[in-house]
Formats: sequence, structure tokens, C-alpha cells
Amino acid sequence: MEISPGLDATDRRLLKIVLAGPRVGVREFSRRLGVARGTAQARLDKLEARGVIASWAPALDPAALGYPLSALVHIQVAQAKLEATCTGLADVREVLEVMSVAGEFDIVCRVVARDHSHLEEVFSSIIATPGVLRTRTEVVLRRRVGPRVAQLLDE
Repeated sequence: MEISPGLDATDRRLLKIVLAGPRVGVREFSRRLGVARGTAQARLDKLEARGVIASWAPALDPAALGYPLSALVHIQVAQAKLEATCTGLADVREVLEVMSVAGEFDIVCRVVARDHSHLEEVFSSIIATPGVLRTRTEVVLRRRVGPRVAQLLDE
């Protein structure tokens, strides 16, 4: 059974190797995969072109950058103001992600702050964004399962 459209077993193995150590380089990827360097490079290029590998950027920890508080802000948006509201939220530096959702609220944002006082300032900036009608916030105490995708490569 093919679990990932267009990905064969070699692609899945290569992606697992990349996830485990993205900095080791193509030569090491090819060695671990047991294929020629050119083959590994061609497969990586194909995976990038298809958007399977979305980024080679490092994952930065906001807490290590001085933003130890994290919260999820659910936002109800005025009718026909979704795009403008999302654009406004993107201007708030501490807003890391904005996702439109189905349900009681229209948007969920992931935000960070230096401390509780700063978190209140972030909330004020969000509430002042044009199109925001109502918010509900949940402070993240601890991440229990991090962002992950490697398990999707398993059969």
C-alpha cells in the first residue's frame, strides 16, 4: 500500500535520513541510503520541487530567544474580513502562526511573549487588529508532543 502519493520506499528512507540529520550533506545522505551521490541529489531536488521538503531552514526555539511564554489565541472575525485580519495579525511580531479554522472561531494564532506583562501587550495588539471581534486564549503550559511528520513516512 502506498501511503505517500508519488513517494517510493527510497524517497521515504531518504526523507527519514534528512529528518534525522539535515546538516550532514548529500554525500552522507547517499552513503546512508546506499545510492550514488547524484541519485541522492536528484531525489532531493525532486522532493524540493514537489514541495515535500518545504524548507531547509533551522528550527529555532522561541524560549531560547527570550520568549518562554506561548499561547493559542482563538479569534472570531467580522464577516468578509478574514484576509485583512490575517494580514494585520502578520504585522504583530510575536504572532508566529495564523491558521483559519472551522468551528466557533475563525482563526487560531500561536503567539509568544517574554513574560506575562508582554503577553498582555501582545493580546492588546491582536484585539486592536481590524476585523477582530472576540478572542479566547489558552496559555501553553508545556508541549507534550512536538511538531512531527516522520511517522507519516512509515507504512
